[in-house]
Amino acid sequence: MSATRKTFLPVKVMGMVFMLIYLLGLSSQAQAEHAPEPEVVKINVLSAFSTTQERELLHSLRQTLLEQFNMKADEQLIFWQRQDNWKQLLEKNQPDFIIVIGSQSFNKLQQVELNTPVLALMLSKSTFESLQASPQDNVYAITHSQPIERFVQLAKSLNVYQAQIGSFISPQTKHNIQAFEQLASFYNLAYSPVMVEPKLNGRDALRQLSLCCSVIILESDDVFRPGKVRKSIMVNAYRERIIVIAHAESVLKEGAMLTLFTQPYDIGAQAANLYHALEEGSLTQPYQYPDQFAIGINRKIARLLGYDDLTVGGLMQKVETLDFIQSAIGNGKSTTP
Repeated sequence: MSATRKTFLPVKVMGMVFMLIYLLGLSSQAQAEHAPEPEVVKINVLSAFSTTQERELLHSLRQTLLEQFNMKADEQLIFWQRQDNWKQLLEKNQPDFIIVIGSQSFNKLQQVELNTPVLALMLSKSTFESLQASPQDNVYAITHSQPIERFVQLAKSLNVYQAQIGSFISPQTKHNIQAFEQLASFYNLAYSPVMVEPKLNGRDALRQLSLCCSVIILESDDVFRPGKVRKSIMVNAYRERIIVIAHAESVLKEGAMLTLFTQPYDIGAQAANLYHALEEGSLTQPYQYPDQFAIGINRKIARLLGYDDLTVGGLMQKVETLDFIQSAIGNGKSTTP
């Protein structure tokens, strides 16, 4: 083969490559030109004030609507703590739906009669359960609180020998006892409710800790709010070598060994899916617990209690496996209407 032919072949190949790239570019451009324009969705967002969590949630909502459903969110932020005319602003621009962030904002919304669908996000457990018990037309909700079975599944995942679980029960939360009992029985665990009256500043809880359990669950703020009393209970639980599983990352600093929580961006993505299902007429659960969850570990407490080999990935895998088995059997699952 001559030197000229040897030189010509690579040049010819390169020319074909450039032509192919050019044609692919034209094809992509043509597809982009013919792609349907995103549907614009007008959203009014009511909250007390802007927070990092809220911004994460809304960013995820926008991204999911656009990337999965070709919907472009057009948001108007309304802050009831700063804008005296917030009631007038809620429906002034005729939004497709209204997002309410937090239980305080949802309670504010109860002062207004609206014709627009409302999606309430990041509701406290008590507010969410009240809404479940007394559903409201045109109101949909996602709580950031975890379902009770997820706490019990995490307790089971620890493989504590002859584990006995407990939970703090006040007069306002005694309806949870039956759910804990059923789940504990399903997972072959003993359960003991710790009956308390928050007005006693935790003294009754402290008296019962030594006899109650090896793992105690604090699934919400409804019994003990953040503060000195709850921190004192955490410290005494550690002294009794009781594992505390709580509901928020912040409780790790108070002395909990493990926490279950959901990131704001996961709530945002779930909210986008809920809205799309509502628009499609396929929504079956108007009031939802978080689909996704995360686990936090207080490494210092875990090490002192003999659980220094725990990993987040390992625990999450065990919880997901137990949840799959429980869903398949259909026993003990918390349901939403």
